[in-house]
Amino acid sequence: MKALPGPDARFQNQQIATTGSYRHQAGGGALVPTVPGKGIEPTVPGTQPTRPNLTDKQMDFLVAKEETRQENLSECRGICMFFVFLFVFTLGMIFDSNSSLARLADHIRDKIEHGPIELVSVKTIPQMYDYLRQTVVPALYENSTDTNMALDLSSYYHPIDVPNRMVGGLRLRQARVKYTDDCQVGPLFASYTIRCYPAIGPETESQDVFGPELKFQYQKDSTGTPYVGYLGSYSPDGYIEVLSTDVSKANTQIDNLQKDDFSGPWTRALFIDFIVWNSNFGTYATATINLEFGASGGVASHVAILTLSPRALSAGGLGDSTDMTAMAFLVLVLIFVLYFMFEESQEIKQGIFAYFKDGWNVLDWLNMALLLTAFGVRIFVWIEAGGMQIGVAQLTDKDLFKSLRGVAVMVELVKLLNSVNAVILYAKVVKYLRHMPVTKDLIKTFWKALDLFVPFLCMFVIAFTGFAMSFNVGFGDKIWELSTLGSALTYLSRAFLKDVKLMPAYSIMPAFGSLLIIIFYIVFLVLGVNVLFATITDAMLRAKTEERQKKDDQYDLHEDEPVEEFIREVRKRVKRQIRRRAPRIYKNIYGKKRKAIVGVHAVEDKNIDKAELVLAESESDESNDEFGDHGPQLPSKENLMKSIEHMAGRILSEVSIVGIEIKSELHDVCERVAQMQMAVEELSMRTDGVRLDQEEFLAMQG
Repeated sequence: MKALPGPDARFQNQQIATTGSYRHQAGGGALVPTVPGKGIEPTVPGTQPTRPNLTDKQMDFLVAKEETRQENLSECRGICMFFVFLFVFTLGMIFDSNSSLARLADHIRDKIEHGPIELVSVKTIPQMYDYLRQTVVPALYENSTDTNMALDLSSYYHPIDVPNRMVGGLRLRQARVKYTDDCQVGPLFASYTIRCYPAIGPETESQDVFGPELKFQYQKDSTGTPYVGYLGSYSPDGYIEVLSTDVSKANTQIDNLQKDDFSGPWTRALFIDFIVWNSNFGTYATATINLEFGASGGVASHVAILTLSPRALSAGGLGDSTDMTAMAFLVLVLIFVLYFMFEESQEIKQGIFAYFKDGWNVLDWLNMALLLTAFGVRIFVWIEAGGMQIGVAQLTDKDLFKSLRGVAVMVELVKLLNSVNAVILYAKVVKYLRHMPVTKDLIKTFWKALDLFVPFLCMFVIAFTGFAMSFNVGFGDKIWELSTLGSALTYLSRAFLKDVKLMPAYSIMPAFGSLLIIIFYIVFLVLGVNVLFATITDAMLRAKTEERQKKDDQYDLHEDEPVEEFIREVRKRVKRQIRRRAPRIYKNIYGKKRKAIVGVHAVEDKNIDKAELVLAESESDESNDEFGDHGPQLPSKENLMKSIEHMAGRILSEVSIVGIEIKSELHDVCERVAQMQMAVEELSMRTDGVRLDQEEFLAMQG
């Protein structure tokens, strides 16, 4: 096959044998229609082929259009694959979720946070012991009808109500600091020795034995995890005591711990851990009540409950239909990820630098890496949980406590990765919505807005960080929410959701606080929002202008139209099948067969595309197209009048807006003048009253 004429080497040695396409005749550079499925037929020697009267530019356009068609169809296949994958991922996450876990966590939290002594009211060590006696122990060791019914059903594990039982006892873990010399330094205390219990840290954390007969020893917890609280970070180890599941023994142990000074001024944190198993669903909940006693005197409390479903601990869970369906969708997601990785690796071979310049490709790899990481962590949890034999030892020893927090944290990591993947996947929908006819204009408008929005966002972040630092420096030592730069950023971010009050800053420092609040309001809530709206308006105007310019393009390759190309392809194939199978119906629907205007006498002229026929007609006058030598086209009278009307409309709109603002200002001025007039009249009346009183007084004196 001979090469196409023309300077562009892209079109060398290409065979176009599809519906509505053209091929090269063996004897020259012209294109003739091809018959689908028959390829290129050899030219009979000694005969003169019939050629259409097409220029080199037309031929290059037709070849480029066929390439664009193939790219559009390939892109359409990619879109279909992505949405099938998104559908499978969504169903997998739905089947993997379990609403009973949230209800179990809320049920446990309600038991231990509320009671005769609420958790938030604990501020001292004695109150902590009272909280254990009056709230925690009654909540978990209650002797009621429900617990008696649960014991009648089974004597294994300690019941807290009918469906829920404790796996092991109640564990107390204390983080303790050393008694340090010379805590205060400087000229003021140079002559004194001051001892104290400092803040928690790797250097200050105590591991020495203490108590009567040195009974309290530092212990390691191999299955625990570090904990980051409000006032510090804590290791999984500490001074551990396990309370019995017998209520009387548990209360006795608490009394002995208080009498032996287990907790005191050296205590920086106390963790109350226990595990609950729900017999109806086979789910576990590992609960941790954290009480932090800060070195500065503050106390922070928090309840952390991590839940574990059966399918999170073993492949297939309990083996019911829901668990097996969730497992099947998980495997399908993994297959899709491997397929997408293969597809992306093929694209990388075409050019790694150009590939990673596209941010969507980077997002694709990030998404696939997170999905594979989540799957790997899930497998690790299955192996780890299978070797732990959860709850087996507690069948013979009810008081034995074995932490599940390490496994629960890994399961929580899987949920976090899947939640991030959900955000990324649904954000990637935007990548494909820009090809949809319905949302294409909106996405393009948004994309054009990024040219102005990104610089605006940078300015916004810089200014917002400056305000956060200002609030942190000015009020960080007085307001807890503004004590650090990170917390100040979070605190001010909540102002956009009207979820925070800035009045505490005003109450502490009225002058500086009010000035800072007013500037913050003006810069972000007034000026920033208006600039954002102006950016969106400008992007919409530019998108409309470009759309009008593209409508006049005679050589439209239909680039970036995968969905439209798929519709055109289906329509073309349906039309061809109707013509072949039912020519009479075809004639009634589409009318008589059109004559080819390019001068080609071919039997299979049905393959000539409508757009290509229009192209041949438009070539009759090359002086007016965008490829001509006469420069760009001048606007037509109709377009010029539309532009003038558009400009006039914008001017009238601006004049109307200015008029409304002037009327509003005049209304305010009139209102204030009326108020001043009323004030003057009131002062005049009071002056007359004073004058009359003075005259009356003088008359009485005379």
